[in-house]
Order: sequence, then C-alpha cells, then structure tokens
Amino acid sequence: MIKKLLLYVIIAVITFFISYSLHNYLLTSLDSIPPYNLREVYIFHASLSLFLVVTFELIIYFLKEFKDQIGFLYLGSIVLKMMLFFVIFRELLSTSLQLTKSDKLSLLIPIAIFIIYEVMVVVKMLNRAD
Repeated sequence: MIKKLLLYVIIAVITFFISYSLHNYLLTSLDSIPPYNLREVYIFHASLSLFLVVTFELIIYFLKEFKDQIGFLYLGSIVLKMMLFFVIFRELLSTSLQLTKSDKLSLLIPIAIFIIYEVMVVVKMLNRAD
C-alpha cells in the first residue's frame, strides 16, 4: 500500500509541475497574465486531488466493505471540492472582478487536469482485484 500511495504522490507532483509550468509559460508567452495567482489554483487542485486519492486508497485498504461505494463517494467529493473552491476563491469568482475568456479558461484547465488524474486513479483502484 505504501508503494501505491507513493506512486500517487509522485504522479500528482509531476502532473502539477508539468501542467503548471506549461500553462504559465503559454500565458506568459501570450502576454495574458490572469489577475489571480495561477499557482495557488494549481496547488489547491493538486493537494485536494491527492488528498482524495489517498483517502480512497485508505478506505479500500482498511474498510474493504466500502470498496463498492468509492465511485459514489468520488462523485460527492467532486461537489465538495467545487464548493470548497468557491469558498476559498470567492473574491476571484465575484462579479466585481472582470475576467476575460482566457482568464476563465485558465481557471478551468487545472480543474480538468486534476479531475482526469482523480478519475484515472479511482478507476484503477476499483478495477484492482484485492
């Protein structure tokens, strides 16, 4: 189990660094700097994704009877994750700040990247025969 958890951490960290660096480079080269800290958005999504993945792995390991419920727990966790994002970044999402389409897209890209990461890991967990 430790090897699995370590692998999830390594993949999340690599995903964070590659996606954030590439995203930041593209925005800088296009002179389209968003009015918010893009790194904080990436850190939020990466850390919460890692937390969810580790939590689900621990649930599967220690509470085997809940393995069939992981998919439903994951769906609920997406809702909670988005609610937490709105609470933490409410000033960013308020109507007083005018975001361009590029800025809005820059908010959605980390969400998509880390949802893909979470789905891939959760599906791998569910398909694994223990």
